[in-house]
Amino acid sequence: MPVSSPNDEYERFIEICLQQELLSHEDADTLRETVTNRGGWIGQTALQKGILSPTDLDIAESLQYPTRVVPSYEILSLIGRGGMGVVYRARQLDLERTVALKTILANQISNPVSTARFEREAKSLARLQHPNIVQALNFGRHEGRYHFAMEYVEGRTCEQAIRDEGPLPLATVWSIVRQVASGLLHAFNHDLIHRDIKPANLILLSPPEGSFMPKGSEMVKITDFGLAIFVDPHTQDMKLTSSDKLVGSPAYMSPEQFGGEAVDFKTDMYALGATAWHLIFGAPPFQGRSIAHLSLEKSKPLAIELAELPIVIPGEQLSLLMEMISPNPDHRPASYETLIDRVDRFSDYQSRIRQGAIVSTSSHEDVTQSIGISAVAQTDAVPIASPTPNTSAWVSRRSVGAIAGILVLICLLGGIWMLRKTVRGPRLYTQIVTSTPLYDGETLSGWAIGGSMIGAWKTMEAPDASTAIVSTSRRSAITRELPVVDHPRISLFVWPDVHSGTVDIDFAVDAADRLDVRGCLRFSESGVTLGTKNSDFDELKQVPLLSAPLYQNDRYMVVDIERQVDDWYVFLEEQPVGTISFDRIGDTGSLRLVIDGSSVKEFQPPLAYFSDARIENLATP
Repeated sequence: MPVSSPNDEYERFIEICLQQELLSHEDADTLRETVTNRGGWIGQTALQKGILSPTDLDIAESLQYPTRVVPSYEILSLIGRGGMGVVYRARQLDLERTVALKTILANQISNPVSTARFEREAKSLARLQHPNIVQALNFGRHEGRYHFAMEYVEGRTCEQAIRDEGPLPLATVWSIVRQVASGLLHAFNHDLIHRDIKPANLILLSPPEGSFMPKGSEMVKITDFGLAIFVDPHTQDMKLTSSDKLVGSPAYMSPEQFGGEAVDFKTDMYALGATAWHLIFGAPPFQGRSIAHLSLEKSKPLAIELAELPIVIPGEQLSLLMEMISPNPDHRPASYETLIDRVDRFSDYQSRIRQGAIVSTSSHEDVTQSIGISAVAQTDAVPIASPTPNTSAWVSRRSVGAIAGILVLICLLGGIWMLRKTVRGPRLYTQIVTSTPLYDGETLSGWAIGGSMIGAWKTMEAPDASTAIVSTSRRSAITRELPVVDHPRISLFVWPDVHSGTVDIDFAVDAADRLDVRGCLRFSESGVTLGTKNSDFDELKQVPLLSAPLYQNDRYMVVDIERQVDDWYVFLEEQPVGTISFDRIGDTGSLRLVIDGSSVKEFQPPLAYFSDARIENLATP
């Protein structure tokens, strides 16, 4: 048998990375050139250069050597990834069947929290036997690495369905709700609470042959029991996570779960309601731009503007949705049986199932006719306006705050401000038209690191378990060229440790002239400041602030930088910080993140975590 050469191995590795979109072609060329010139392990080189994350490397090597990861299984393709593990489509060799094989990430093997959570998921699934729950098949450990096999469900998640097709038909959503409620009832009867119900964890698939479900309908399978807990605290340790990490998916989790309080089955019921809302209206019910704002919103009943909802929905259905996402658990349906009974009563739901009215998400027939409801004739149905971007609520709130801040500033500073600039340009563009990620959540693809700063930036896990962009050097910078849009808003999350130095978010940076004047939002031990500077580590020339920004260094904060008519508007946590006119820094340029911890004797990286960077194109409302 011929032995492959190192070059063949390198090329196979790069080919897999390109196929899985772990590398850009530009990064692949860089990696190939570096390994050719310097030699060494290609995976380690990719990590050192920040081209691949540890998770990316784990995936690439598993696909390159598909029979080495778990004995008796051959990995065929990637299904999905998470913060703790990766799921592959695999072949169980002895039984010759296709399974879903979940493996714990190699970099999590020594993490007792991750390993305990991984083992708990396998054991939780093993207790459950229900048609709406993915079935566990096998659990084991090989060379210290946990794995377990599940039934392979050939379908798509609700998240994929709504991304591909938009809001789903009402009849389909209530079919999903009923099936998930049935599965959760089974789990609860076995003392389990899921704690992470969301569209991404619900798989849609064709029902088995001979099923009572009509042709064209879809079954639902609940997956990912990685956060499940046992109801009886004496049965299992209910706190298998560090105290500084939020466990669950914030957009869907209940207020009590958000606050770290005791949870029960009504926590899953809340998440199911938030999921149903997303599937019906195209966005989760609460959409705070930061964890703090989201937590505050969830603590109060949802205040809906009927005119902003994208579809007509009968009053009885809207009422049930509102009950399911009530901040008070006592106001939610009393049991899953109660919830199922109410869903069944929606226009004789059960008889409609028998008549084949519960259709798959791929059917675009009139939803109200599918469940026997005439939206026009119903007295409790409210006619709703056309769909609007799902960020309109926070945009409008932020617009009001910005305008109010401007008026207050003008009153306070009066003639002093007028000497600096006669009139600040208006803020006209607030409605999001498009949104393009600037960070893929895993790698530094698209970000530029030059000169001596190569190797100073990488991606790593932040305290909230997200994967963030960080610098491991005392003084360094990284640039992101921006796509061209008419009216951009640059948005990103930052988690600074201001006790270790300064963190700058520079904008309107001329990539060809690093000494050109640019705008800068600075975080330091003395507070938040806004101004201009001429280079990465230049002194900041401050501009007046619209308000005194309050910030914390124990969580992410959202920064928004908008190009308006004549000025750049800068916001922190949706509150206006200040503006800088185009005549001072220009109206185009790149985004640049700058870290300076040189003044700190005992520098402990990382100085800041950056995540969720994106550019949005704005329009007038």
